[in-house]
Amino acid sequence: METPDGGPDSGQHSNPHSSMHWSQERLHADVARAVGGSLNLIREISRISHELDPEMPTEWMVKRTQFFAYELQSELPHGLSEREKLDHLNRFFFELKRFKCLADTTSLQRPSDAFRVSRVLAARKGAPLVLSLIYAFLAEKIGVQLEFVDFNPAWFLRWSENGRSRYIDVARAGATLSSEELIEVLHSRYRMFPDVNEDTLFEPLSFERLLVAYLNDLKLTVAGVKGAHLSEPEKLLFLQNALMAYQPSNIQLFAERAVIHRRLGHYKNALSDLKRYFTFNAREKAMPELIQLHDDLVKILERTKLGLDDLDH
Repeated sequence: METPDGGPDSGQHSNPHSSMHWSQERLHADVARAVGGSLNLIREISRISHELDPEMPTEWMVKRTQFFAYELQSELPHGLSEREKLDHLNRFFFELKRFKCLADTTSLQRPSDAFRVSRVLAARKGAPLVLSLIYAFLAEKIGVQLEFVDFNPAWFLRWSENGRSRYIDVARAGATLSSEELIEVLHSRYRMFPDVNEDTLFEPLSFERLLVAYLNDLKLTVAGVKGAHLSEPEKLLFLQNALMAYQPSNIQLFAERAVIHRRLGHYKNALSDLKRYFTFNAREKAMPELIQLHDDLVKILERTKLGLDDLDH
């Protein structure tokens, strides 16, 4: 239930003390259950947002997004073509609901708000990826199927019109572009010069790749805040664990998590992650910072003269 100011009912708040304990096992189980579909994507990024903002329940975010879909469906005339449906969606999403795309999140006091679904729904502004996810969900609800195409940092939604690909740009209020027009936008806006080959360059993203892209962007905005390693290390650890659940064979992620564990004082876990990393990477080829971290951890553990189990809390 929503309160008059648009927030969730206080009676539905989750226990904040459990917000950072989304275990690796639970994440793997969630990945195994996840299937394609815009609703599942909305639910997954809402669940991730809830872990960062425990006072905002996952179900509130999902139901709020679904309510937008009900509103849109109730206003949609019958017998429209897909293009007319998208025109109606653009008016609803960008004009009536006033959603705004933030290509540059540095202007926000907390840049990660552009990726937290609860904040995006409340402020009606967010990063291109998050707005694209919500937009695609609404389009699906009115019978238009869209695919995600990633030109990081740009995001576009692909739509097939009479057998030809069109690309929807949420950064331009849902403007549709041909392949040639898309290339021009990438040239002018992002100084990107891709080789025009729709069979490879414009390949749609899978559920897992979308979630990995979302988690990476969110982690960068959290880690990029000055002092984040001191103020929000648990959130960084949660996001790192989530990434590792979707990319279990990415050994580099173990090294990154070791750094976070070190900041949290989890010396045993940090050393364990580095040992796993060096199992697959030659020490002499590793970054000097990782070699130094490994040696420092070994010295710390030796100095304590305590059992390893006593070092981590």
